Amino acid sequence: MALLGQIRLGELRRRNIFKVSLAYALVSWLLVQIADIILPTFKAPDWVMQVLILFLILAFPIAVLLAWAYELTPTGLVPTADVDRTQSITVQTGRKLNNVVVALLAIAVVFLIVDNYVLTGPDVPEVNVDYRRSVAVLPFINRSADAERTEFLSEGIHDELLTRLAQISDLRLISRTSVMEYRSTTKNMKQIGEELGVGSILEGGIQRSGDSLRINMQLIDAKTDEHIWADTYDRDFNAANVFAIQSEISATIAAALDAQLNEAEQARISSIPTESMEALEAYFEGKQALNRRNPEEMQAAIEHFERATNFDPQFALAWSGLAEAWLELPNFMAVTDPMLVRTEATAAANRAIALNPDSPYAAATFGWHQLLQKHDWARAEESFRSALSIDSSNVNALHWYSHLLSWQGRHDEAIAMAKKALQADPLSVLMFTNLSYILADARQWDESFKIGEETLQRNAYSALMADLWIAKIRARRPIEAAIQLQQWAESTQRDADAARELGELIVRAQSGEADVTVPAELIEKMDIATEVPEIYAAVGDVEKTIAALNNVNNGGIEFRSLLSMRINPSYDFIRDDPRFVSLLAEIGLSDQE
Repeated sequence: MALLGQIRLGELRRRNIFKVSLAYALVSWLLVQIADIILPTFKAPDWVMQVLILFLILAFPIAVLLAWAYELTPTGLVPTADVDRTQSITVQTGRKLNNVVVALLAIAVVFLIVDNYVLTGPDVPEVNVDYRRSVAVLPFINRSADAERTEFLSEGIHDELLTRLAQISDLRLISRTSVMEYRSTTKNMKQIGEELGVGSILEGGIQRSGDSLRINMQLIDAKTDEHIWADTYDRDFNAANVFAIQSEISATIAAALDAQLNEAEQARISSIPTESMEALEAYFEGKQALNRRNPEEMQAAIEHFERATNFDPQFALAWSGLAEAWLELPNFMAVTDPMLVRTEATAAANRAIALNPDSPYAAATFGWHQLLQKHDWARAEESFRSALSIDSSNVNALHWYSHLLSWQGRHDEAIAMAKKALQADPLSVLMFTNLSYILADARQWDESFKIGEETLQRNAYSALMADLWIAKIRARRPIEAAIQLQQWAESTQRDADAARELGELIVRAQSGEADVTVPAELIEKMDIATEVPEIYAAVGDVEKTIAALNNVNNGGIEFRSLLSMRINPSYDFIRDDPRFVSLLAEIGLSDQE
């Protein structure tokens, strides 16, 4: 019996069954790993992976049987029974299989190293949740009699509840911008869940009547349309009750979804940032204006936030809002006082972080301030990471952190961070714009422009148009840049003739014509002060490019044309100029660091 077993074992070895089995297992493992990366990109349903794994398992015995029944010969596959033992080449086949197994093991090791150490982003906590614990909070219905006048209250409570829920690490929240797309939607829960990639949807309504406030909520399973939880809250209308209701809702949702709350999270969702109703209403009005992102509303936001801080000087959220509004103002106003912006933003950011260092909003805004106005790259990164350690889906922190990483040349990390921001806010034009920009920084031109142009078809966002024509100059695609510049000028009511002339100059210069100059009056007509260094660089004007960079740096307001210096291909032609090297060191981007 033992002899029979040895003979069979020897025959298995002779026919290379063990080597075929090992090679099959390695190939199957690699296929599953590759599928795990590729399938989410195409939003393939879960069953696709399940079918692949089932197929590989069922095919294994077939592969083994084929290896037993057939032998590879110089003339092809032949039934083993028909092969003369003296003519068998299984020994040579076995050696080849040894080489195949070694090669597959090497590929597997390389794959593991790349996947775990090369392609990983910064150590930001990942949220691994049951599908029900991924949540979208739809805009609340305002049922107040004076709904138009109190809309800021409905939006404010919605925004604040989102903020609290996002600080529960066991939950994954979709950001405000994306869920606002479903205001007054006629889509059903399943459609919304599929579009946002969530398992649970919270919807509700708010009604204010005099000194009374009613909030009704219901949590729904997006796949089954099953009600998970519902409740109605009736309270006296005051700031403490507004926050208390949101704390109760947050804790109840966490319990309903079996999400664990640690002590720090419980404290954060139970906090009362202000007891002043006047300060709270002014803050909500400021957030509403800030979210609209246009020059008039940005100035209005500053006024609302200032009123909020006057009503309650200890209101950290209002100081954070004020800092963000001042930091973003230069992006929307052609003419701003740089020193006023710097002074006000610094005061507000410092005040916010001092009052509440554990606030993700305060930490993210403080980090952005440290980067833009202090060039303190290390402290800015520390602040962004602090914000993300509390709220891993904080869009401001993800967005701004991706810029810091990109400008330092940490492109893989930057792209990963920009994609996380898009996952947190999947319908946001700003987050698509950001990903397009970050990819352009990494010189992944085709993918960047593809995302940017597809986004423009959905929303003619002027900031994205500006990003695209600047990026196409950097990519040395002057004709495309000139067309995009013209479209941007027309969409922003700039001088179309000046845009056409400027585009022609860029085309001539980047097509090889020497000594192309850009008249100063042309730039004045275009009102593109912050892009001036890029324009002079596009035509290869060394002196004017360096002068423009110094002007931006000395102006007190930092823009991407300056902070992108280290990785911006537009400046490759002056990279060795001592003045450029000195300026890099001045803003903390020296190549020696």
